[in-house]
Amino acid sequence: MKTDEIIRLSLLIITEYYKNNLEPFFRYVSDDILWIGPVAGQQIRGRGNLIQTFMAEKNTLTFTMGDIKVTCLSPHARVREVLLHYDIYTHYPSGNTLMHDQRLHFTWSEKKIKTADGPYTYIPQIICIHISDAWPYDSRDTIYPVHYEKLSESTPALSQQENYITVRSSDGCIHRIAASGIIYIAKVKHSSRLMLNTKHGAIAVNGTMSGFEKEHPSIFLRIHSGYLVNPSHVRDVRRFALTMSDGTELPVPEKKYTLVKKQLWRPSL
Repeated sequence: MKTDEIIRLSLLIITEYYKNNLEPFFRYVSDDILWIGPVAGQQIRGRGNLIQTFMAEKNTLTFTMGDIKVTCLSPHARVREVLLHYDIYTHYPSGNTLMHDQRLHFTWSEKKIKTADGPYTYIPQIICIHISDAWPYDSRDTIYPVHYEKLSESTPALSQQENYITVRSSDGCIHRIAASGIIYIAKVKHSSRLMLNTKHGAIAVNGTMSGFEKEHPSIFLRIHSGYLVNPSHVRDVRRFALTMSDGTELPVPEKKYTLVKKQLWRPSL
């Protein structure tokens, strides 16, 4: 079982699910699937029961996904445990939007299936799905979140559909990050790693500046051999330096300064 393919399928299933397209979800669930929902006692066993339950539910809800972090474990050659952690914005008919910090655990297993022409083959199927909501952290809590208050206020909706970038961090996790949330990218000295500095913290990834620049030319601007910036996060341009939205000052070489300033002032940026 290829780990990257299972991660890709997991991301496909969850992103299509929140577009109200359940076909990929149904396609990969096993006949003996166990679905454990976030509500106490909420369990469904068996593919037929799962599909019947989901198809019977009628709603007019729409959703917007935020960033996704994917962690994958390989306890066996034919098993993959995939944990997705993400923000989901639920839009209600009343006009309210509520945000949930959600965790989703897929257990994938390769099942031996007999093909139409006789021989057997192995195909990946989901044998268990466990959904849980992550409560806000409180410093008084250690394991159990007992010191929290459930907020009923509506969460501001995301203003537009995002473009997302998928990267693998140096700890092996997969991150699906909103491009608008990346402030700048810095090369880590004496290594083959890059540091993605985002609105929510820094993520170390393997790769090169030239490779990242080539892959995402419409999002980032190269200002230095060691830095790519997101033009929407540039707050000040002065001689041989930029100030980013998080307050970081980045150098611009004298030979590149005029060109960088012109590129930042282009209407398309």
